[in-house]
Amino acid sequence: MKKHKKNLLWITDIDTMLEVYELAKKRGKKPGDSVEDEFLEIIKQKKDKAKLVGTTNKDLDLLCGDCREAGLKVFNMKEYERKRKRDKDNKN
Repeated sequence: MKKHKKNLLWITDIDTMLEVYELAKKRGKKPGDSVEDEFLEIIKQKKDKAKLVGTTNKDLDLLCGDCREAGLKVFNMKEYERKRKRDKDNKN
């Protein structure tokens, strides 16, 4: 039987995420690269800025879809990047 990876679900604010992205950028990360290490590092420094709300076996796209079906507004950066790339490819 294949074991599914558990994904941690966090809630945080935009300023914290901007710090995470800036740290990742300083370390040479590019769009699409994982910033998990930087996120966990920032959260260890600022424990009051994020809340772990649970775990799931679902990937980000499935989880966002479920939230939208429940009536929540969700911004998924990966969806945004895919749309931007698709729009750019369609212009060329």
